[in-house]
Amino acid sequence: MDWMADRMEWGRNMTGKSGRMHLHMEGNKTTTEYQQLNRDKAPLSGGSIRNVKGTLSLEDTTGSGSTWEMRLWGVHWPRQGVIMLTTTSEKFEGIFGLPHLTPGPDFFQSSKALLKQRLYKVLETKQKNIYTDQTVPWSSEVQNNPQFLFSPAPQCEYIMYVQVHPLDREHLRKTKDNLDMAQLIGAIENELATPVGAPVGHVPKLRMSAVLYSPDCAYFIETKGPPEFPPGEANHLEGVKAEVQTHRVKTWILVFASVVFGQVFLLKNQMKETFTPSTMGRVSFGTISAMVMVDGITFTASATWVSTAGATFLPTMALMFAAFLSMTIGGSFLAKIYEVQFPENHPRSETPTNTTPSPAPPATLPSFGGSLLPGPVTAAGFAGNTPTRSSHQEEPVFVPFDGDVEADIADGASALPGRANLTNTTALPSPTPPSPRQNFQAVIGRFILSSLVISFVTLSSSTWYPSVRAIYLDLCAFVYLSLWVPQIYRNVMRNCRRALTWPFVLGQSMLRLAPLAYFWLKEDNFLFAQTAARSFAVLAAWLWLQIVVLAAQDVLGPRFAVPMSWVPEAWDYHPVLREENVEEGGLPIGLLAADEQYQDGTSGGSTQSRRGSNGSLIEKSKHGARSMFVIDCSICQELLEVPVVRAGGDEEGAGGGVASVFARRMYMVTPCRHIFHTACLESWMKFRLQCPICREDLPPL
Repeated sequence: MDWMADRMEWGRNMTGKSGRMHLHMEGNKTTTEYQQLNRDKAPLSGGSIRNVKGTLSLEDTTGSGSTWEMRLWGVHWPRQGVIMLTTTSEKFEGIFGLPHLTPGPDFFQSSKALLKQRLYKVLETKQKNIYTDQTVPWSSEVQNNPQFLFSPAPQCEYIMYVQVHPLDREHLRKTKDNLDMAQLIGAIENELATPVGAPVGHVPKLRMSAVLYSPDCAYFIETKGPPEFPPGEANHLEGVKAEVQTHRVKTWILVFASVVFGQVFLLKNQMKETFTPSTMGRVSFGTISAMVMVDGITFTASATWVSTAGATFLPTMALMFAAFLSMTIGGSFLAKIYEVQFPENHPRSETPTNTTPSPAPPATLPSFGGSLLPGPVTAAGFAGNTPTRSSHQEEPVFVPFDGDVEADIADGASALPGRANLTNTTALPSPTPPSPRQNFQAVIGRFILSSLVISFVTLSSSTWYPSVRAIYLDLCAFVYLSLWVPQIYRNVMRNCRRALTWPFVLGQSMLRLAPLAYFWLKEDNFLFAQTAARSFAVLAAWLWLQIVVLAAQDVLGPRFAVPMSWVPEAWDYHPVLREENVEEGGLPIGLLAADEQYQDGTSGGSTQSRRGSNGSLIEKSKHGARSMFVIDCSICQELLEVPVVRAGGDEEGAGGGVASVFARRMYMVTPCRHIFHTACLESWMKFRLQCPICREDLPPL
């Protein structure tokens, strides 16, 4: 046989001193009885045996970093808890020589008898399908690789000895009938196979110790645990039965579906708060896009899995429905945000400057028997019947409804007598057609394409080196948990303190971090993913830092610690008011009174009361370097306290710092110099970006 050994290295070769092992074992439910040997010739094997097969995954953590998967075939003696498995390939007939590798005559005879029965059935099936079935019945490949069919690559072969450890009696709950260990284990097995609600208590874990020997690559692999190692460091191979694992998967899928339903609830409440164009303009398109894209990937994954799901069909359907709700509701919210922010992100294109200007019209127009305008209008501007144009007058331009000014001028000029030759000799430059508007469906197409690419790369990462795969998954999680970064950036650019409600921000942060916490922290997760507590701590700290920045923007202002040269100019609705800006018009309207009445103050300061220009009562109290004005809010008609820095004083001496920042957050001053409560004006600006008093347009928050 032509081997590929001269062109590639041997597979399944372990070069490190330690690694990870995962064994999934399956066996037929019925056992085969056989006639065992005499007691004086060999140790008894219990008189029962059955066929088993296992899928073994070996990860060379400290060596090459490769992960090898293989399928092993063998037998199981239930009474002794002994399992023997081996690989089979073109160069190693492991399953046929398995009886010769057993530890004693009794095991040899039983495995030989079982192997004969198995060989007879397999050969009979092969004989019937000799032209259609070309697969190897005991292949060690997890999936038959066609490239190794004619030129196989040599790989290290394995012989595996497994010993099932007895269950711990302390973890088994005693029943009322005071059953012995055999009866109690039988009751647990029956309840797992056909659940009827029997009170069997907690199902204990299974523990096995194993030794692998590679005869052609010459090395041993042994599981780690007692007595050579303490139980706290390792405990050999620990696992659960398939029924318990299926129950865990169903439970965690339902928990994941509940998490997604919680995301839908928070998103619905947020949409109630941001239902006007003014509030939608504050929300970042990138933040909602990250949520919708991940929900779409979850929906695609659950929809793909539900077609082949068996026992997990209903929980997967619940997860798919929850992800579909989150994806569709978030998509509709994203579409509204896109429509509101489209003029901002795609400004109207200006007329190109490199076009050839049209020639200037003649100074005089020909006479055609009458005046172009009625008599009273032409009497002052025209001499006789021939109109004359002064040097500062320009030809009138009438703008049509469609906005095509040049085409309308040309059509009007060609309709006048004597102007046809002018329009024919001089061609006006054609306007540049506007670029077609990109609709939201194109954006959705990009999202779908990006989600498919991410899904395919993530699936293919299962074949990468574990270190590279861990870096890729950590990077994807880091990008995903950076969902509040676009919102922070938009708050800075628009000078907006808060665009999203705090229940939405905190709730979405915790719910979207919860699935990552399960796979990054829980060691026995149902995907058998390797945990990384340090990486999760970094991801949680990064998400928490974003929330802290959002809180600081809400309290200290969206542009705190940001140089003004980095951001565009924006109106500050919470300015520092100073008495020295009275003549410059810096104080809001209403704080300046026409008539004043002074009253004696207390020992701590002085108090003044006056009637404002809008009829509202203004009280002014002076304490140190700051004056406190009390004025009526025109929206709620309640009193509003406004701190004003006295002339010659500074904000630091006026109780600046944190106290001054919180005091300024109580009022809002518009560009038209009207002042209102912050809550009142913010509620008003949700529906209309106009001043409640003078109806002047207001810059958005």
